[in-house]
Amino acid sequence: MKIIAIGDNVVDLYPADKKMFLGGHAANTAVFATMMGLEAAYLGTFGNDARGDFARRTLSELGVNISHSLQYDGPNAFTTMRLNDGKCQKTVGEPVQELQLSPDDIAYINTFDLVYLNNESGADAFLSAITAPKIYDFSTIDDDRVFKKIAPQIDLAYLSGKAKSDDDVEALCRRVAAAGCDQVVCSRGLRGSAALVKDTMSWQQALGVKAVDALGAGDAYITSFAATLYSSKKPTLDAKVSESLSHATKFSSAQVRVPGSFGHGAALIA
Repeated sequence: MKIIAIGDNVVDLYPADKKMFLGGHAANTAVFATMMGLEAAYLGTFGNDARGDFARRTLSELGVNISHSLQYDGPNAFTTMRLNDGKCQKTVGEPVQELQLSPDDIAYINTFDLVYLNNESGADAFLSAITAPKIYDFSTIDDDRVFKKIAPQIDLAYLSGKAKSDDDVEALCRRVAAAGCDQVVCSRGLRGSAALVKDTMSWQQALGVKAVDALGAGDAYITSFAATLYSSKKPTLDAKVSESLSHATKFSSAQVRVPGSFGHGAALIA
């Protein structure tokens, strides 16, 4: 299976530890796909500063194809992570350069088995041109206007619903399905996860693990869920969904035990 992730990469800076790690939903997804033994590519933009070089080098060293990504004149996107009363707070640095996709890029994207995008990818205008199966990360968006615009153009929707009750999670999933996407999954941190596939609701308990860094857990979850769902050999759809929920829970639980989104840090470039 081949997966391409389109959109953001961000260098996460941890001043207290004098370390930095690559992150960003799309970059994380590409890396997690390679960790699962899949062929993965990342298509996005990098700055031409030292942090941008670090981002490019990290992806390449981890086996992610970045051949269709661009490097622009300016600083790479970054966030600064600081602890405040035991909670990690982000300070966002430079914005991501606007993404433009050429006809050659679209043709390349359509050679993949799965395409990951999110609400920060800057690629919504290209959704109709992408014919390969599309995973879209809505994150915490809860807006029917957005759902009605995006859902009919995608194949699998991902949501984050940590603070929502079971009833609210099911209602949210069903609103996305009614908008046009009949495969929806929602992760909820310690409260587990849920999936609505072809009008059937399924639930999964979380694993009790001690987190070192929860950054990237959602990206790990949707990467594993989608890859498992689309490659499962189980005889029924219910069995495929159950297998996908289980694998995603285990895979994302393992990722919160390492610093940054997936480890592989370097000395901080201030």
